[in-house]
Amino acid sequence: MTANQKPSASHSAAGLFASSLGSILLLAVILVAVNYISGMAYLRADMTAEKLFTLSEGTRSILGQLNDKTRLKFYFSKSLANVPFGYKLYGKRIEEFLGEYVTSSRGMLDLEILDPQPDTDVEEWAVKYGLAQAGLPTGEKFYLGLVAIVADKEEVIPFFTVEREEFLEYDITRAIVQASARGKSTVGVLSPLPVVGGGMPFPGMQQGEDWLFLKELRKNFEIRKVEANAEEIPSDISLLMVIHPKDLPENTLYAIDQYVVKGGRAIVMVDPACMADNLGDQNNPYMAMMQRSSDVNKLFKAWGIDYNRGKIAADINMATRVNAGPQGLIDHPLWLSLNGDAFNRESAVTAKLNSMLMVNAGALSKASGSAHEFVPLITTRDSGSLVDTHQLLSSPADLVRGLPTTGVRQTLAALVRGTFSSAFSEPPVTPAPENESEDAKKQREAAQEARRQKHVAKAEKAGSLMIIADADLLHNDYCVRAINFFGNTLLQPLNDNLAFIANCVDMLAGSEDLIAVRSRGKFARTFTRVEEIEREAQKRWQEEEKALTARLEEIQQRINQLQSQKKDGERLILSAEQREEVERARNEQSETMRRRREIRKLLRQDIESLGTRVTFVNLLLMPLLVAFVGAYVYMRQNSRRGMP
Repeated sequence: MTANQKPSASHSAAGLFASSLGSILLLAVILVAVNYISGMAYLRADMTAEKLFTLSEGTRSILGQLNDKTRLKFYFSKSLANVPFGYKLYGKRIEEFLGEYVTSSRGMLDLEILDPQPDTDVEEWAVKYGLAQAGLPTGEKFYLGLVAIVADKEEVIPFFTVEREEFLEYDITRAIVQASARGKSTVGVLSPLPVVGGGMPFPGMQQGEDWLFLKELRKNFEIRKVEANAEEIPSDISLLMVIHPKDLPENTLYAIDQYVVKGGRAIVMVDPACMADNLGDQNNPYMAMMQRSSDVNKLFKAWGIDYNRGKIAADINMATRVNAGPQGLIDHPLWLSLNGDAFNRESAVTAKLNSMLMVNAGALSKASGSAHEFVPLITTRDSGSLVDTHQLLSSPADLVRGLPTTGVRQTLAALVRGTFSSAFSEPPVTPAPENESEDAKKQREAAQEARRQKHVAKAEKAGSLMIIADADLLHNDYCVRAINFFGNTLLQPLNDNLAFIANCVDMLAGSEDLIAVRSRGKFARTFTRVEEIEREAQKRWQEEEKALTARLEEIQQRINQLQSQKKDGERLILSAEQREEVERARNEQSETMRRRREIRKLLRQDIESLGTRVTFVNLLLMPLLVAFVGAYVYMRQNSRRGMP
């Protein structure tokens, strides 16, 4: 074949076939290589709007500090056919989310997925662990719970409810923290009130028992009493509860200050008029009332909190009905029955509370210029206001008449986080006693110098405090009711007061990182466009209904006017004009009902049209687009190689 001769058709076809076969083989090799490499390089990306599958920094920090191997046993009845569809999806999402924990745990977490089918060993163990059984209409039971196990210690989440979906990460992380904790955390209680039983705080009183909230806390925590004149808070106390700090000595305030600055966490419960405080002058009601207030304002200033012990929060829309003696039952605006939007639904502490009672509570606010985070947990409504403590001597009726109908939300409890500074430039000086010897003086001065050397001016890292402007909510009289049950006295909760304080202690007595674990959005997201269409149609329907109602009222007024013009003996007989008006009203009503049906039909058409468009894009348009792009790229590459 000479240089000027063209290749034959058979040679061209053979070359094209060889080139195509080579391309196919090369593509197969590339696909195998890509799959092999991608299997080794595990890449993930959370594309959800609220980063639902991304762990919080607090959780990552906790997982990074695990020292013991932890087993997570997730019990999920995925094989039961009658499990509600929503819970099947939720269980799958929990399973995927637990996988994120394992990936971030540096090998310290093992995840076991278990399907507790009826009459199996797996179900038997689920019952032994105390997992909750959810009943189905068919009589079957399904499980959706978790057990965290470290050595011989277990922490159980009996059931993952969809209603608590926002706190999924908090609940799982808390279970891991509780299971990995060595022994019970210690809660110190400092209060002049007889909160901790066993003493004789008031003259003539019998030896008392713990308040009920403390009995409940003893089930999960070690409780240690801290004296009201303590000069140091032991460092092994995980959480300090300061309840009604009334006229604490300077040295005790300094002890609390240094405990917080050195990284300790505290719940401080102040009160402008503590009903449980019976230490005042009982012969003078006014003085007794004024002597029931408490605060730690010197510490509050350092913590960036404003609080006035002479003011009480009031809200006429949250008033509690009380027996006012001769006045009978009346709404008391200083006894606040809290519910609904009074609770911060974004905090794990208050998200699921339904009702609380706070009596003569104070009000908290963030101080001007404070750099600390101030998160209100419990507030009044927008009708909240403040009254002076001396108005407690007024009757509830007089208080109601003097309150404004509008006001501002008053914060009754708040979480404060920040890097706290000391309220003291140096430790307070211990006064010299009378007739102090020279040796005693040297010892006192040496102790003072030692305290000065240990003084910490500012915390090294951020800390957390819970500030509550009421102490009475813990008293048995305001949170439980005693009932007689066949000769036994049972205590029945009146509200969520005990649940609230248990949540506070549970959060603050654990890891500092646990406090920072965020609440999450819901996995199931609604179709915002569909909701928008429904709102628009609803608005149009409401306008039609409003116009119809107004027209019918006009017609009824016309009928009444015509009826009033008739004589007494003719009032039951409709005239031709009245019958015409009634007929017109019926016609207009029928026409409006027809228009309403049209609007609802258009609503369904809009939604169905939207669904059709989405289906078309997903199932037809996108595959066609991918095929078109692929064909275009293939043809362009062939043209570059000079192939026909």
